[in-house]
Amino acid sequence: MITGKNLSLRPIELEDDQLLQQLINDPYVSENVVGWSLPVSLFIQKNWIQSNSGGTSYRLVVVDNQTNEAIGITGLWDIDWHNQSAMSAIKLLPAKTKKGFGTEAIMLSMAWAFYNVGVRRLHGAILDFNGPSMGAYVKKCGWRVEGRQKEAIFRKGVWHDLYNVAILKREFDTLDNSGFFINIVCPVDTTPNIDINYQDYI
Repeated sequence: MITGKNLSLRPIELEDDQLLQQLINDPYVSENVVGWSLPVSLFIQKNWIQSNSGGTSYRLVVVDNQTNEAIGITGLWDIDWHNQSAMSAIKLLPAKTKKGFGTEAIMLSMAWAFYNVGVRRLHGAILDFNGPSMGAYVKKCGWRVEGRQKEAIFRKGVWHDLYNVAILKREFDTLDNSGFFINIVCPVDTTPNIDINYQDYI
């Protein structure tokens, strides 16, 4: 469990099937993210949770600390261990979120990815009409726009551009509040403080 000021991140449990189903089937959420799927039943969602064993993707549930409600998911997708890179994204239930929740969830997941998992680069994609996501990732959390895919995604009968965004660990480190989130994810003081004579142990 990663516990921040207003939010916590925890592994997915079986009882999260309704949350995940709601996130996939909610038209506002699904139309604002890049992925696409047919409506998902609770049965299919529960089977997915039971068969999801990690590998190259790892999802975390976003929890509202005040209400203890699960309100969304984040995590890492398509982890490339050799190149220390992964895709990261976030989905939050619109009716359950408060101002600043998206930014805090992104910062927590970045600190976890960079300082616990050990990746050095995170990337994602944002639709050209999703101003809130662009603001959260680029303006508030230090991500950079790296490219633009023209007419890549079909929404509401129209083709939309897709912006590729990314951040490196060293760029995250320069953010004013990165230290706060690093200490949440890694609360142990790792400053070397043991003074020994190496020769005594040879």
